[in-house]
Amino acid sequence: MAKVTFNPNQPVQSLSGSVGALTFRTINGRTFVRERSTPVLPKNPTRKQREQFKQRTIIDSCLTILQSQIPDIREAIAMRSKFKQRLTYLYKSFAPTIKAPTKLQKAIMTEYYARFSATSTGQSRINHV
Repeated sequence: MAKVTFNPNQPVQSLSGSVGALTFRTINGRTFVRERSTPVLPKNPTRKQREQFKQRTIIDSCLTILQSQIPDIREAIAMRSKFKQRLTYLYKSFAPTIKAPTKLQKAIMTEYYARFSATSTGQSRINHV
């Protein structure tokens, strides 16, 4: 865990939330950052454990990609839960048919950009997920 020091003239003076593998916490006016642990498969995993590991790694990598595309870190932190909700929905729809992790991630990201991009028409009226 490391302490974050902000410049006094900077508009951001505290952060709470996660961006990629970094988690920020503000406690008593001080901000700390730590790296989130990566998922690890136990020795002799069950099918359920392997599936959970695969789902978490793919969704985490997709989340990192989406959050890195947002220039404002506060907005990226705020959007994380919505990104995760949408990615989990897409993962569950594609996972039964696509077995290769890279192909699955590509299919999820392609569908995400097609459905939820900022330039898609009717974005405000349609509630996809």
